[in-house]
Amino acid sequence: MIIRSIAAIALISLSTINPASAAAPAGRLNDANCDVPNYRTTWQDDELAGNVKLAVLVDAKGNVKETKVISSSGYMALDKASQRASASCKFKPATDGGEAVWAQVQYNWVLN
Repeated sequence: MIIRSIAAIALISLSTINPASAAAPAGRLNDANCDVPNYRTTWQDDELAGNVKLAVLVDAKGNVKETKVISSSGYMALDKASQRASASCKFKPATDGGEAVWAQVQYNWVLN
């Protein structure tokens, strides 16, 4: 019997992004901690994998206030799980003149 596992890795892009385009680098953020999303057994049976790139709005306290999918994995379930996990990310406070800033978080869902 072959046992497969999934690795979901949060890669924090430490650059802020322009909220209008949600893709163009605009500045720098400090370190961040993000939870590893839960991977359901049914997803493993279906061999769901892919990369999800998110834009996250970080407030002056370093909390995520909003998330947007920039690049989908192709699976809504993985995209939503990535958004739920990114909502709990904690950044070192970073603002642009006292305003909240956008940053990028990427989750790579890989079958091992």
